[in-house]
Amino acid sequence: MSAQVKNNAADPVAGRLRRYQVSAGLPWKRVAERLGVSLSMIMMVLRGDRNLSAKAMFRLEEAEREVEDRRTKARRLAEGLIGSAGVVDEVLGRGKKGQGIVNVAVDYSERSAKSKPPVAISLARPTAESCRKLRVLFAETLDTRLIALACLPEDLRAEGYLDRLTFESRARLTNAALDLVIPDWRGLVVKGLPASAAAR
Repeated sequence: MSAQVKNNAADPVAGRLRRYQVSAGLPWKRVAERLGVSLSMIMMVLRGDRNLSAKAMFRLEEAEREVEDRRTKARRLAEGLIGSAGVVDEVLGRGKKGQGIVNVAVDYSERSAKSKPPVAISLARPTAESCRKLRVLFAETLDTRLIALACLPEDLRAEGYLDRLTFESRARLTNAALDLVIPDWRGLVVKGLPASAAAR
């Protein structure tokens, strides 16, 4: 049985399926639908009992590209909302205290032996105009990752970085970013206010 677990762990297709399921945030049933196979087929592939057909593999590649494109667009959008690189120092408030900077302790789901990721992240409030745009976007989409990306330091501003955090750390970081950008975000979520109300 341990050999089967070993083979399953080493199976690159099973690994890709798991990464896609997590990054797309889909239940396995939806993953199966996206690939045009049954849920039981997906479970057999994950166990190492079956292989995906060429058509399903092609669909998996397409789905992986779509998730990556979405991530890239989200990062570009977050960077566009907080302005050009010349504004980054101002946004981060480097060397200035009391300008909307919050330190958040973080843990990682996996640690690399080569690099030592920071154990505390300084989140910074974007400019007033950027916060206004982010509030409108949040009211329309309730997308918290954009808010977190907009507050991260530039060298960490990637969804891949957020994915490395434990669930608890990601939630803590996201809540801190929301508090910086949209202090009343909990009320917006509960009330479901329209974008025009959030922008005021």
